[in-house]
Amino acid sequence: MRSAFTVVVLMCALLVAGMPGTAESGSSIGGGIHYLRTLGSIKDNSEWDPDAVGFLVSYQYDLPIGRLEADVEWIPDYGGTDEALIQPQAWGLIGGLIYGGAGIGIGYWDGDWQDNPFYALRAGVDLGLGPVTLDAFASYRFQTSKVFEDIDEDDLNSITFGAIVRFDF
Repeated sequence: MRSAFTVVVLMCALLVAGMPGTAESGSSIGGGIHYLRTLGSIKDNSEWDPDAVGFLVSYQYDLPIGRLEADVEWIPDYGGTDEALIQPQAWGLIGGLIYGGAGIGIGYWDGDWQDNPFYALRAGVDLGLGPVTLDAFASYRFQTSKVFEDIDEDDLNSITFGAIVRFDF
């Protein structure tokens, strides 16, 4: 559990530490909305709401062969539990207008870190509009966690759809 979180934190720290000055970096920051639909076996539990909406804050750094992205997501009512879920995430993305990539993240829920990180695949479209970019994407998350004491199922796999408005700086 802690080792997965450590990996995410180190990836984000290396991203920030390796940044050149903003004039040459190709950095952007943004915010957006994210819809999650649980597809794993936990969705069949009557105590679980398979739909959730989250809000993202995102930082993206351009590299010669792709982009690195660090996000923090806040889901105010995860799984219908009336508890907020916070998920730091790190992504490696390749492509331009149409892109794809992979990521890792972990959730903080009800005072505890989830016992396993999620791994995800993502595809999207980046529509550049001058200094503003609209990033629309879909992802599939692979995750298991026993963080929910009242629910026996631990398969939290989900499909997600999101949109982020980014501002270059």
